[in-house]
Amino acid sequence: MKRFISLVTLSILWVAFAFSPSENNAWKIDKKYAVKFFNKSVGGEFLSFKGEVIFDPIQLENNRFSLSVDPMSVNTGNKMQNGHIQNKDWLDSKAYPSIDFTSTAFEKVGESYNVLGEMNMHGVKRKMKIPFTFSLDGKNKGVVKSTFSFNRFDYNIGSPTDGVDSVMTIEVNMPLKK
Repeated sequence: MKRFISLVTLSILWVAFAFSPSENNAWKIDKKYAVKFFNKSVGGEFLSFKGEVIFDPIQLENNRFSLSVDPMSVNTGNKMQNGHIQNKDWLDSKAYPSIDFTSTAFEKVGESYNVLGEMNMHGVKRKMKIPFTFSLDGKNKGVVKSTFSFNRFDYNIGSPTDGVDSVMTIEVNMPLKK
């Protein structure tokens, strides 16, 4: 009997560790990602994007997004404009070499989700709620898509007199693979 109980205990522990969320729900960001930004005045994309994605659409409490964009990788299609966006008045890429988002919680909203977390941009940290969809393509591939907006003045980016709209829209297409 003692041997049977030990065997059952070992089996339960094996199952618990074999299906831990950090291993089975970890995703790698595919190189075919896109992080675009736009408003009425300017548009472009960030060419460098990385991070950690742990996501299970059922067990939301175990999920985690830790994402980072390199502001030096900005591409508007215009070299002069790229340089202007990277300067001290805008992203100040030398002083702030990354734009980071770290999740704190996830919510299911109908067929979509919200990720709550903290955005750290241009030396300013703010709480943010970002809507997204997740679609699974088989067992080993998925995609996260999101479109959200923020006021750039909340992050001390640019000035009200620069002639650029204050609200920026971000569009993310993040293919994932296991």
